[in-house]
Amino acid sequence: MGFPKSSLAAPDPLPHFENPQSIFDLLNFQLHEFLGISGSLVTRICENEYGITREEWQFVAMLAELGGMSPSALAARTTVDRSQASKTLRGLMTKGLVDRQPVPGDGRKARVQLTEAGMQLYRQIFPRVVQVHNEVMQDLSSDERQTLAHAMHVLRARASAVAQIHKPEGASGRRQGGSRAIWKKSPSPL
Repeated sequence: MGFPKSSLAAPDPLPHFENPQSIFDLLNFQLHEFLGISGSLVTRICENEYGITREEWQFVAMLAELGGMSPSALAARTTVDRSQASKTLRGLMTKGLVDRQPVPGDGRKARVQLTEAGMQLYRQIFPRVVQVHNEVMQDLSSDERQTLAHAMHVLRARASAVAQIHKPEGASGRRQGGSRAIWKKSPSPL
């Protein structure tokens, strides 16, 4: 299955990253839009053809690449938060794709790893995901792909640094109701 080769003409004007004037000029918005389009292709493959979620696929792919690890290390390495990680791991264990083993000498710690069925699933899905990747990237030259890879590497490192600088003090506001608590406390603007 292939996708038609598109032209380099973008459906929307180029974003102005140098001097953002609207939401359309923000990198995070552009990446979110891109992931919504491209990621939905991978999600459909995972859900419709293999019966796993995108988060489950991400865990399977990480464990195939990195080997067994603690659930918290796996969550930290992915974009899945810890509470969702537990739910995702339970789903993978129920499906027989991941095995959880206690760490000898510490009953509180565990290590998760792919089962043979999980590795077999990885070997089936990964080539399909690579196909989507290649078809999405087909309009970029080899040099443009290298430039993009370098830019993404730099941006990821910088985003991590900025996240540490702007890390909120104390516990996460989500546990106290997050934005709902703020809106309840604030006087009505109307």
